[in-house]
Amino acid sequence: MVLAIRAENLKVGYASEEGYVIWATRGVNLEVSEGEALCLVGESGCGKSTIASAIAGVLPPHSITEGRLWIFDRLVIDGPRHRFNGVRGRTVSLIPQNPGTSLNPFITVEDHFYYIVRELHKLNREGARKTALEHLRMVGLNSDVLDKYPHQLSGGMQQRVLIAIALASGARIVVADEPTSSVDANLRAQILALINKLRKELKLTLLLITHDMLSTASVCDKIAVMYAGKIVEVGSTQAVLNKPYHPYTRMLLESIPVLGSKKPLKPLPGEPPSLLEDFSRCPFRDRCPFRADVCEKEPPLVPVNGTGKPHYTMCWRFKEVIEHG
Repeated sequence: MVLAIRAENLKVGYASEEGYVIWATRGVNLEVSEGEALCLVGESGCGKSTIASAIAGVLPPHSITEGRLWIFDRLVIDGPRHRFNGVRGRTVSLIPQNPGTSLNPFITVEDHFYYIVRELHKLNREGARKTALEHLRMVGLNSDVLDKYPHQLSGGMQQRVLIAIALASGARIVVADEPTSSVDANLRAQILALINKLRKELKLTLLLITHDMLSTASVCDKIAVMYAGKIVEVGSTQAVLNKPYHPYTRMLLESIPVLGSKKPLKPLPGEPPSLLEDFSRCPFRDRCPFRADVCEKEPPLVPVNGTGKPHYTMCWRFKEVIEHG
């Protein structure tokens, strides 16, 4: 098994004006095998997009990092040192979450491709145009799109252009940061189906960032659930959706509306903890119905036995969670 992505105790933070560090992620451990699709899910502000930026090599210059990150066998983050030259845009490509702000309004779609592939593949204008046409067809767009500016395209078409640009880089890993956040429900399903189809055809490794857990079922092999900068559960998609071992995962699923279901929704009580808090205890403790004295200590990410596939949870009382049903 070849690991495409491996994070080891990865922390990403930002210095405040007062001089202390606000950690957006706090010791993330993650493995994604080559050709695998992993979905990273959780509420807004939990650190999902920070992980996406770290893996894609596009963290802001003022970010502070600890831990290590490998892209295949290349160590790209080693404590405070970053080594993304030759990896960013070549081995890893990013599909940003907002096409309206990611595409340059002053240049055509063809120019977007040209400015990227001329650097990556040393192509001239004609070669760049051929590459653009090839990848636009992959995402269901025709040659008419080449001469258009972003504002002349619908939101769904803009998102398809971003997917095509990401694929044109020739990257082996695609990081999709909430690629359906700006489209309606019908287009959301189409975009996810397209990403999944291309991922399989091109044998890509996919990291999909989303807050919509149920949409991951048809796309991802594994799900990692984030809360307050930590991965609190990770396992196969079916295992996590059908038998979650962490109370946050369970409560997150219970709060999602399902079309046609008569089951009452159970909104998550309380608020996520401030990133300024001391996380020496379980970060979910104050919102958890299963909390006990042992939760005053932060639990490790431990394997769950008997699931058949690797399944981990960060909970002292995961047995009680399962027994509760």
